[in-house]
Amino acid sequence: MRKSTRTEVRQIAEAMATETVMRCADALARSPYAERTMETTSRRVAAEVARTIADERVAHADEIVRAAAAAAKGTATETARQVAEETSASLAAEAAARTLKESREVVEEALGESREAVRETLGTERRKLAEELARTRAELDEAQEKLTEALARNRAELEDAQGQLTEALGRTRRELAEAREEVMLSAGRFARDEAVRMVAETVAEQVPPVVEVRVAEADPVRVGGHSHVVLPDVLLALGAGCHVLLVGPAGTGKSMMARQTAEAFGQEFHALSLGPTTPMSKIFGYYDAHGQYHGTPFRSAFEHGGLMLLDELDSGHPGLLAELNQALSIRSCAFADGMVAAHPEFRLIATANTYGTGGDRQYVGRQALDAATLDRFVVIDVPVDEDLEERIALAHAPSRPEDTLRVIEEVRRLRATAAEKRLPVMFSPRAGIDAAKLLQAGASVEQAIRWRVVRGMSAAHRSALGLAADGGEGAE
Repeated sequence: MRKSTRTEVRQIAEAMATETVMRCADALARSPYAERTMETTSRRVAAEVARTIADERVAHADEIVRAAAAAAKGTATETARQVAEETSASLAAEAAARTLKESREVVEEALGESREAVRETLGTERRKLAEELARTRAELDEAQEKLTEALARNRAELEDAQGQLTEALGRTRRELAEAREEVMLSAGRFARDEAVRMVAETVAEQVPPVVEVRVAEADPVRVGGHSHVVLPDVLLALGAGCHVLLVGPAGTGKSMMARQTAEAFGQEFHALSLGPTTPMSKIFGYYDAHGQYHGTPFRSAFEHGGLMLLDELDSGHPGLLAELNQALSIRSCAFADGMVAAHPEFRLIATANTYGTGGDRQYVGRQALDAATLDRFVVIDVPVDEDLEERIALAHAPSRPEDTLRVIEEVRRLRATAAEKRLPVMFSPRAGIDAAKLLQAGASVEQAIRWRVVRGMSAAHRSALGLAADGGEGAE
């Protein structure tokens, strides 16, 4: 119910109640109930007045009248009060019933009007809602149609894209297969190349390279095994028909090169070490007491063709060397039994630690060589070949390569320090190679160095080289 309607109903009820009370007030005053009430009240008041007069001995009539009037006033008031209460209760019930009836009628009328208004409002809202629902349904139908069309287009595009993707995947799969095959081929080639490289490196480390030298139009000369870096020069000089003097420190492989050269030329190898007391008979032969001639390695190589090694040439007696000059220059030599011409394939290699200038701080016992003797030779320097030194040392200690390299590094350090400080001590490649042999036999690194590299060295030299006092490895 609307607030205005409730207000109107309340106002109508109040007006009806007021009118009912005013209309019935007079009738209530004259009703039998009011008369009986007034009579009863008057008698009770009169009795009370009489008792009061008797008790107070009121003498004057005017006092009696005033008392009666007062009593009558009180009686009327009490009567009116009782009548009013009874009447009010009766009238209230009647008015309430009439008011409730009229209010119900008003309320029903108002409710009817409200119901009609609500019905009209609901009808209007229902029509609006129906119209809105119809528009919404139309829009939904249109949107559904558009969505159906879009889904159809999307499905077609998706099928097209799926077809393209399937085709692309097929191409990719084929390309991957081709790429995989190419990778496998490349990997195979790489693996083969890497294997070849590793084998080549292993062979290079374990199998010495072959040295090949071609002299003029002759067949090439090949040498296998561990060889010095200057071996090709030696082969070239000998192939040219020259005698060769190899000059270099001890242990650099000069004698080994001479043997390799004989093998390269396919000749018999002969060797003789010279010294200050080497007699002529060691070179030219002699007759014994029975008149029998005894030849020498030099005679065999000179007469029949072969390679002759004269080791330590700068230690030989000057007179002996002078006798050799004829054989080396004119290729004819006077032996004890007569003159002999040199064979066309006779070759000679001499070795020396000096250049024929006499002794020095390391090789104090060397002889000065005559210029005429030196003039017979092609001189080739033979330095320390550290790669050859390392290869040979490792070959002698295959089970202990790390210890061998450690020893080689120490030998090289000592060699460099001795050269820098010009100390009269020598650390040849032979020292490292022999130390490697000791390692392979079971010696420790310290033992190999002490026994072979720094053995017999003075305390002053060990200190200058940075060695420990006991001659072990470097103290630094």
